[in-house]
Amino acid sequence: IYFTISIRRQISFKYLLHIMSLFVVLSVRVDDMFIMISAWQKISLMDNINERMSDVYSKVAVSITITTVTNVLAFYTGIMTSFRCPFMALDGKREVVCLRWLKKPETPDQKCSSLKKSCCLPCNSLQDEYKADIHPMNLFFRDCFGPFLISTKSKIFVVLLYVSYIIASVYGCFHVQEGLDLQTLASDDSYITPYFTVEEDHFSTYGPSIMVNITEALDYWDKNARQKLEKCLADFENSEYVDKNLTEFWLREYVTYMESLRQDINDKTAFLSNIPTFLVEFPLFAYDINVTSSQEVICSQAFIQTMGISSSTNKKLMLLQF
Repeated sequence: IYFTISIRRQISFKYLLHIMSLFVVLSVRVDDMFIMISAWQKISLMDNINERMSDVYSKVAVSITITTVTNVLAFYTGIMTSFRCPFMALDGKREVVCLRWLKKPETPDQKCSSLKKSCCLPCNSLQDEYKADIHPMNLFFRDCFGPFLISTKSKIFVVLLYVSYIIASVYGCFHVQEGLDLQTLASDDSYITPYFTVEEDHFSTYGPSIMVNITEALDYWDKNARQKLEKCLADFENSEYVDKNLTEFWLREYVTYMESLRQDINDKTAFLSNIPTFLVEFPLFAYDINVTSSQEVICSQAFIQTMGISSSTNKKLMLLQF
């Protein structure tokens, strides 16, 4: 310690920081090295070097980053704090015997000689010129806030407040709601923020339409095939997040169309021959059915209207039901 303080007398504090920074870097690197060695011993020895290094870095990346950041922050926080009480304490002990770093006293009770006193003036403490210059905030914490905080009533209040905080935290963990508000993803001055607000206020009752694709060729004119298809759609429509009255399916409209023409819907020839006329009169379904040149329906689709999924939680539940 004496050597370090003597060096401090000759070298400026700025250069000492440069020297100490090197030791901080070395200590942090040594700490990270032990973390990597520990991870290296836990991986498989049968893998090649590239895979082993990849596994090591993937396991220790977070630990190394946190260690380095916290050590650097702690070090530079300490060196930027103007509170050199160790230097002041050691300086005071040396000045008591008036040695001024020249000679260590033989005994702690050694008195100052007249020669040393003349060379080490002033031997006694100087008058504090800034004793009265105390910041009002320091006076507040010393005279008001400190005594108030250490009183019995304040301690009881702090304990009760902390217990209440823990209870509220546990309660919140059991009642937290998942989801993400799209408005929070955009900046406050973004043009899209009012759009999300208007959409939630006026267009949140119904959600997007879900497309149900039928990718296999079916005998739509067969009554049993149509019943199986209707049962499949009914499974989707039974969800609480679906409005079954707004389902759009070309086959239902086509059956009604064939009945209005007094055509046999179960006849293959009549079923296929009237599809082009139906699509002309109902162009809305032109892209919902794919008919080949040989008058064969190879695929089709239906649309199911969702509702009540304005929140992210309801959207998740709707997807889980489907």
